[in-house]
Amino acid sequence: MILIDFLDNNVKDTLILVKSLRPSKFILVADRDEDRIRVEGMTDACRIIAREDGFSIDTKVIEVDPRDAHGILEAVKQEATKSGGEIYINLSCENDLMTACAYNICTKTPADSSDCSTPVCVDTRAGVVRNVDTLEAITEVKHLKIDDYLVAVGGKELEGSRDLPDESEYAAVCMVAEELFKNVYVWNMICTYIGKHYSHDHMGIRIPRDLESEEGKEKTRTIENQLKAFCDGGILEHVEDDRYRFTSEKHKGWMVVFGVWLEMYIYIKLKPYVDEVRLGLVVDWDAGDDYDTKDNELDVVAIKNSRPIVISCKMRMPTKEDIYEVGYITDRICGNAGKPAIATTAIVNHKETYKPGLFPRFKKMEIGLLETIDLRKSDDICKAAFEELF
Repeated sequence: MILIDFLDNNVKDTLILVKSLRPSKFILVADRDEDRIRVEGMTDACRIIAREDGFSIDTKVIEVDPRDAHGILEAVKQEATKSGGEIYINLSCENDLMTACAYNICTKTPADSSDCSTPVCVDTRAGVVRNVDTLEAITEVKHLKIDDYLVAVGGKELEGSRDLPDESEYAAVCMVAEELFKNVYVWNMICTYIGKHYSHDHMGIRIPRDLESEEGKEKTRTIENQLKAFCDGGILEHVEDDRYRFTSEKHKGWMVVFGVWLEMYIYIKLKPYVDEVRLGLVVDWDAGDDYDTKDNELDVVAIKNSRPIVISCKMRMPTKEDIYEVGYITDRICGNAGKPAIATTAIVNHKETYKPGLFPRFKKMEIGLLETIDLRKSDDICKAAFEELF
């Protein structure tokens, strides 16, 4: 069986069709001026999916002028005739001209031909691949993984920079994080102090309870509350007076990265509601795509029913630049299938700290918003907040 598809921003449906239909041959119709990394990434992803799912697949790329209807029609028709056999053509493409050409081929099959060209689309909500003509289900959808998207855009995961919490540590990590969220300013002071004074070779450290800031000494009680939370959570051990000991190298690492507590908190809270979630995902973009290599670390990435969500974690008030950045990165990795979101310890959508223009920008650009002040209230509110993203 042959699958013919058109390269566009709809990465999800293309990969789902390959995974679900298991074609023996995949023909990708692409703009002749398209970035080679994108083209090769898509065909690579198809081959990897086939290998992991236990079937063989040949891939071929047809380069066309996306503005030349007759050229597209002739190129695809010629390949379809040459290939023979059962042919499925994906109509879930963004280019109207290519969609029209694809449907033309499916409806103009010669009457005396034993070959069959069937227009198909992915119905994600129903979980099936449908025949566009009859609307009948052809097969059930087989869902994608995060790595399927990465390969398709010419990236791969590098060894992460985050030490994941063990499942036995989830409750402690969330307890500590929620204490830090009460006064992020104080946690920043503690984290900065530890970063300047800790030793790579020793587990002990002195942490005074009267840390200085530019505005004077911070309240001792607030610092003590946070240090107590670290001790209660098993991250620090109180030795005597203002002397403490890191309980492990992993925990030491968490104490010198300011934003890691929000990242771990979102990772842990989100995990029960998704098919897969990654923390601190570091992407190695292809060497030919080094114009923006700074966009290679993603705080939290999750996927549910083949729909990815990319969450940027900010332990401060988000800015309009943060909104644009997470939208761009999500589009780069997932195409139009992805959902960008920002998790923040700040209060964005509440009257007390409402910042004119910021929350409407989230809505206008369809960026999800996760505020820790809501996530801490109850499991039901937390679940509803996450489900709204998908």
